[in-house]
Amino acid sequence: MVIYDARPVRTAAQVLLDVVVLGGIVVAVLLGRAVSASISALAAIGGRVDEQGSAFEQQLRRTADALDDVPLVGSSVSRPLRDASRSAGDIAAAGSQQQEETLHLAHLLGTSLAVVLVVVLVAVWLRYRGGFIRRASATRRLAQQPDGTELLAVRALTTRDAVGRLGADVVDRWRQRDPETVLALAEIERRSSGLRATVPSSRP
Repeated sequence: MVIYDARPVRTAAQVLLDVVVLGGIVVAVLLGRAVSASISALAAIGGRVDEQGSAFEQQLRRTADALDDVPLVGSSVSRPLRDASRSAGDIAAAGSQQQEETLHLAHLLGTSLAVVLVVVLVAVWLRYRGGFIRRASATRRLAQQPDGTELLAVRALTTRDAVGRLGADVVDRWRQRDPETVLALAEIERRSSGLRATVPSSRP
């Protein structure tokens, strides 16, 4: 597998893209965690409501239990307190539910943001770097075949504008299977695909 272009300038650009994408992934994860933490902080409100509501519910219940022991009027006096105790319990339950829903939302939004950003970065990397890796690796496999040099020469003739630099009669020389011409065409294809030249080129 060919990872980087043999041309120094393009290698530097590819390394820079790799670093940017990797750094972007780290930032995306940190940003997702920051968003999750910020939203999770709102869950503390529901937690306090749950805690204080539960404490008030228990206090009202204990008071109502104590008033039940009062002769004659105990039950009538304690009944409103028990109703208030149930209301406090409902408020506490609502606070607990709000806390759970907020934590779930925080996790969902933070994770979703991180995943979306990572997917975008990976898509960019695959478009520019993955495409090069596929093409360069395919060219190297082609070059390693028994007739690889001839196959690369044919591809260069059909796809590379740089072939014109070999002269107006390059096609005729290729048809005559001129070794130097075939090798020069193959080297154009190799260099254009980001591979290292196998021999020093004597042509521009």
